[in-house]
Amino acid sequence: MKKLLYLGIILILSSCASNKEEKVAALVESEEAAVPKLAEEFLGNYQGIQPGYFMKNQYGDDMILGGNKVPVPSSDFKFLLKANNVVSLQQTNLEDNNRYYYDGNYTIISDDTEFIKTECSLNDGQGSSPTYILEISKTDKTGKCMGSPGEPEFQILMIK
Repeated sequence: MKKLLYLGIILILSSCASNKEEKVAALVESEEAAVPKLAEEFLGNYQGIQPGYFMKNQYGDDMILGGNKVPVPSSDFKFLLKANNVVSLQQTNLEDNNRYYYDGNYTIISDDTEFIKTECSLNDGQGSSPTYILEISKTDKTGKCMGSPGEPEFQILMIK
């Protein structure tokens, strides 16, 4: 009799656990479906050259160190937009060819008939966490990249 009772309890508990796992899986699936995904045709590499500029302070004035403006050299940006809202960036300083790598996620902030606008939140793992807005034309996969205030925006185009 006890064995039969234990068997009944085990069956009830296992069916509850299974039902709970199904509910969790359904919840995760519905949350993933709620996050807008970039259409496959827009996944890939986008490249652009940010011109050199002088760094600005929080008030928008040129930053001065030792009596001199702080220059930021021109850089080559290569964004790789991947599935599941993943983004990577390779930034190459065009003065000394040093490369910097960032990984992160992007969020679609608008999607209309002409343009898709994504916000790319990146991190280099060493304390640098830039955010860039990419505005991509749906017709020719060109667009522009906008960084922090004080950084010049620049043109981007899909390279593959």
